[in-house]
Amino acid sequence: MDISVVDGVAYVTDADSGLQIIDVSNPANPIQRGTYDTPDDARGVSVVGNLAYVADHGSGLQIIDVSNPASPAWRGAYVMQGSVLDVNVVGSLAYVAAWTNGLQIIDISNPVSPTQRGAYDTPGDAVGISIAGSLAYMANGWGGLRIIDVSNPTNPTQRGAYDTPGNSYNVSVVGSLAYVADSDRGLQ
Repeated sequence: MDISVVDGVAYVTDADSGLQIIDVSNPANPIQRGTYDTPDDARGVSVVGNLAYVADHGSGLQIIDVSNPASPAWRGAYVMQGSVLDVNVVGSLAYVAAWTNGLQIIDISNPVSPTQRGAYDTPGDAVGISIAGSLAYMANGWGGLRIIDVSNPTNPTQRGAYDTPGNSYNVSVVGSLAYVADSDRGLQ
């Protein structure tokens, strides 16, 4: 479903098989180092330091300690209503695409006890998220691309939108361009 590669290790969300940890330092010979079976379907992942933040569909944001890849351990969770599909972590905040509940901003400074800092209910279905500076770019299903100002995490506001031809499912921001995966037209 998603992948994050950090220092030669790929953290892969594999739906009902949870989080897979694969050593890819030798791309010709990848080696599975560990797994963690999350409570629901692992959809998105963001890895910072020794923690993997997993968007786990119906069981919210799961926080997994991956300091020992052979034996990853649960550290905490933030359960929210609806489906959780993607996550992007910047500093002490996790920005979560939460399907019909839009953007959820979770304070993860204490991974054992995360708390909600803010939210923005986007039109459409929040599916994918990418953070660049103080802006959250959200792939929002039939709602296209939404650009949310998160400079004040307790009061996010929409700054712009682009109506893609189909349903947007993922977004990646590089420089001044947002690349959107769209179901009807491919890459936009």
